[in-house]
Amino acid sequence: MTDDARGWAPRLKGVVRRVIPERQVILRTEGETRYIRLTTGVQLAVVAGWLAVAGWVGFATVGYYTQGTMILAKNQAIDRSRHAYRKLLDQVSDYQLSIVGITRDLKETEAHLRRLFSQNEALKQDLTSTAVALRTSEVERSRIASSRVALGDQLELLGSELRQITGKNNALEAHIGTLRRHLETIEAEKAEIAAERAALDDRMWALHNDLEASNSKVALLQNNVRALKGDLRTVILERSAIASDNDGLHGQLSALRRTLEEERDLHRTELRRISDRAQQNIRTVEEVIRRTGLKLDTIVPLPNKELMGQGGPFVPYHPDMRTDDEDDDTLRGSLNQRLERWSKLQGVFVALPLVSPLSDYRITSRYGPRVDPFNGRTAMHDGLDMAGPYKQPVTSTADGEVAFAGRRSRYGRVVEIDHGHGLMTRYAHLAKITVRRGEAVKLGRTIGLLGSSGRSSGPHVHYEVRYNGKALNPAKFLKAGSYVQSKEVN
Repeated sequence: MTDDARGWAPRLKGVVRRVIPERQVILRTEGETRYIRLTTGVQLAVVAGWLAVAGWVGFATVGYYTQGTMILAKNQAIDRSRHAYRKLLDQVSDYQLSIVGITRDLKETEAHLRRLFSQNEALKQDLTSTAVALRTSEVERSRIASSRVALGDQLELLGSELRQITGKNNALEAHIGTLRRHLETIEAEKAEIAAERAALDDRMWALHNDLEASNSKVALLQNNVRALKGDLRTVILERSAIASDNDGLHGQLSALRRTLEEERDLHRTELRRISDRAQQNIRTVEEVIRRTGLKLDTIVPLPNKELMGQGGPFVPYHPDMRTDDEDDDTLRGSLNQRLERWSKLQGVFVALPLVSPLSDYRITSRYGPRVDPFNGRTAMHDGLDMAGPYKQPVTSTADGEVAFAGRRSRYGRVVEIDHGHGLMTRYAHLAKITVRRGEAVKLGRTIGLLGSSGRSSGPHVHYEVRYNGKALNPAKFLKAGSYVQSKEVN
């Protein structure tokens, strides 16, 4: 070690002794005087301890405020998720309405197609009857043609007979004598032949008129057939167009169904994520409440509808029997229950006094049985005695309303804050009160200054936590606050 180093050490010790000289505390008790010696080293150790505790408390306070900001941001995210969920429900309703409209249009198209098919069948029947009539006309026409041929043959035969008769007449002129005997007979036969010929002429004229009528009817039937063929082609084209439109509508419906299914899958995934996050937050807050010593089923009871009573006959169930509507209803029911539970727990969680009322303190007396500092007898201590610098700010440990602010025997100047849900905190032995009864206070609000009023042996704050009038151990609430800082409540 150099001379400079050996010279600096005594000078540094001298400076420390001048800044923090040795002190003595004089205590008088029942006429006796005692002296407590506080060396420079002890004072340095106390100052270092205070600095460490102050740094830790400051870090914990900043972490708690940061945690509060994160909780607020997560609550806002939950609100946005709820808004998106309601918007998604509206979109699903719109999709359902559009699908109902498309289904109605498809039914109307199917009815129109059925009518067209019925008309097509009627046209087919008309065409069949027309074809039958046409075949009948063709048969009649063939029969008339056969009759004409037969008549021609008969006329040809009559001509031949007439030529034979003429030859016979020539021959008879030579044999006039012989033919006279047969003249009357021949004249009679000739008259009969003339009558038969006139009858055949009338018959031929009637057959000609019938043939003209049949030709007109055949032409009319042909025109009707051509018109029916044109209508049939039009119907076939319209049917093809309707079938094409129907295929397009089926494609659109399939696309809409796929889109709706994808939206439902995304919706279910989001519901499961929100439900799992809510369940995680519920478990964290419930663990915090349990760590404070409060009975969870008393301060935040479960509703009757969430009690786990179950029963009924056994009915086998296959997963294929499950429907999407059942999954959605189950998810929505579970999410609604968890959000309702989270809302109730959040209200209680905000009311929990999980931080210290002092930023610089040391615990001089804990909760539970202790030896009374004034009479030396064993007594029940309902809170924590937290000593610190005189007139240090005392802050509210949770949101609430000032239920009492004033003097009370044994407590001196005292402030009581009602946090709701049966929770109340008490801050006693204050040097000054800075709030009024009925005033609303937030977490961290200064409500008074640390003092030693009332039944007190020195500057400190007597801090109590009560639930429905019963004193609880504040140290458990402070430990629960430390647990909150180690967890992320979203």
